[in-house]
Amino acid sequence: MNKKFGEWHGIPREKIEWYPKIDEEKCIGCGMCVTSCPRGVFKFDYEKRKAKVVNPMNCMVACITCSNLCPVGAISFTKGETPREKAQKIVKDFKVLSKVKAELEKKREELKA
Repeated sequence: MNKKFGEWHGIPREKIEWYPKIDEEKCIGCGMCVTSCPRGVFKFDYEKRKAKVVNPMNCMVACITCSNLCPVGAISFTKGETPREKAQKIVKDFKVLSKVKAELEKKREELKA
């Protein structure tokens, strides 16, 4: 894991279950996820012509851009709940709102409109 992605709002990233999973049967090897993710979550297996998740903890919590871009729906994040439901559960379980409010105050001048 890249150290700069090691925490999310003060929570150690490895404590948060949020990372993409690729259904190899569906993956057509287009590379959209590999080339679109700025955090290096994916690499490309040129022999199999398929994307691979290699740095799951680099994934931004609640980001589903790769899944949204996948033309065949081969990327998922959750089972039994929508990504939105899972993200909101993470916010609630880790009490993220109070941490965000503190961050806003700390960065008041920087973030003022």
